Amino acid sequence: MWRRKRLRAHRIFLISLAALLLSLVSSSTETRGSSYHNATALLSSLLDEYDIRLRPGFGGDALLLTMDIIIASFDSISEVDMDYTVTLYLHQYWRDERLSWTDDPTAIDEMTLSGDFSSRIWVPDTFLANDKHSFLHDVTERNKMLRITRDGYIAYGMRFTSTLACSMDLRNFPLDSQNCTVEIESYGYTTSEVLMKWNHPNAVHGVDSAEVPQFRILGYQTDDSIVTTATGSYQRLSLVFQLKRSVGYFIFQTYLPCVLIVMLSWVSFWINHEATSARVALGITTVLTMTTISTGVRQSLPRISYVKSIDIYLVMCFVFVFAALLEYAAVNYNYWERRTRSSCRSADEGWPGGVNANGELQREAQEGVSWGVPKTFQQLSQEISDQEAREKSSGEGTSREKKRPASPLPSLCAHSNAEIGVLSLDEVPDYPRYTANPAMHLRNRAQATSKNRKVLSKATALKPAALKSSVHKAVKRARAVMPSLRVRDVNVIDKYSRVVFPLCFIIFNIFYWGYYTIMQQW
Repeated sequence: MWRRKRLRAHRIFLISLAALLLSLVSSSTETRGSSYHNATALLSSLLDEYDIRLRPGFGGDALLLTMDIIIASFDSISEVDMDYTVTLYLHQYWRDERLSWTDDPTAIDEMTLSGDFSSRIWVPDTFLANDKHSFLHDVTERNKMLRITRDGYIAYGMRFTSTLACSMDLRNFPLDSQNCTVEIESYGYTTSEVLMKWNHPNAVHGVDSAEVPQFRILGYQTDDSIVTTATGSYQRLSLVFQLKRSVGYFIFQTYLPCVLIVMLSWVSFWINHEATSARVALGITTVLTMTTISTGVRQSLPRISYVKSIDIYLVMCFVFVFAALLEYAAVNYNYWERRTRSSCRSADEGWPGGVNANGELQREAQEGVSWGVPKTFQQLSQEISDQEAREKSSGEGTSREKKRPASPLPSLCAHSNAEIGVLSLDEVPDYPRYTANPAMHLRNRAQATSKNRKVLSKATALKPAALKSSVHKAVKRARAVMPSLRVRDVNVIDKYSRVVFPLCFIIFNIFYWGYYTIMQQW
């Protein structure tokens, strides 16, 4: 009996518990359904009679638009294209009274919506003024966010990567500092309709943790300005990054190889000057290596007109290397010149009897005695020469007899005999004389014209010879005036070069690094 009552009570307890659970589940389902229904109804009521074409507060005061930026990463900086790539989050805040529900009894205080909802309400026409190329990330969905509060305040955010222009001054490259900016502006709304400002004190985030290739971020600053164009005045917000280039990469890739190449060119000063192939090969190798380094550096830089600091260093290193090659050219020239003079002096002293003996030997050589030439051959040659001379003199005499006397009038040619050289009597032109016979007059005139042309052509031919002789005399005078620098021992040039070249290179480096270090502090 007692057991039956106990089982009946247990069953009644289980049934009541199940009924309670069912009632709770049904009430929660009804509440959730009512919440979804309330949110959907709220959005529908907010969008009723909402005109997306009009900005909030249209016809009244300017809309206040606040912004902040989160820097995700600096991807790259290009000196050739004068730009840099950055990934960032851009958040914009404004109030749209048309999207507030303060009078609605609904318990919803804030709604976070997908980015697609932004196409159904008014959003700012913000753009990046110095943008070259940008894209919005869409993995796994479009990276856009929209949040609306009960009072109508809207937070609109997006994540994108942009390549922005950065005007760089590369005069101190690679010991330079650059300022790159992010410039945000409204495309269509002037200052009378939209006012923009930074969301201080939290306007920029993530700069301290960002890393830039080849640069260090010294700091940043925010600024705002008014930009006036043909369509009106617009407000622009600017974020300026202060970047300083890290010179470590260029020290190991450019400066240190140049220093080693210059020091390698000094090795030729310790090589014997008679080892021509070794010293020339070493000099040409260092020159070509410096040319290769300079070409590689120029390919990574834009073609700009002004001189960069790295150009000065490369040019000076090339000058030192080329000067080392020219130093051996001077050594080799002095060595062979001194050797040639000594050999000529030995040859002159080797003739028996000195100069007189040398003159006698030359006279004997002309007479054919010391050269073993037969006497009969010399006599035959002399007879042939005498006969040619007699024929030439007889021909000139005959032609002179046939010629009529020269005109007593002075020469009418443009050039005097002093200018064209001394002319013989045969070369005096036949001036035409008056005759009663017209045919004879024309023939004489033609002969005189041809003769004048021959004389003028000979004068023209003599001018280059006269110019050459004058130049030769001027060179002789210059050699007589200028003292001849002769080195008795060519090894002295190498000894001085071992000290002068390193000393000049050290002085150049002191001035170079001191100057550009001071320039960085300005």
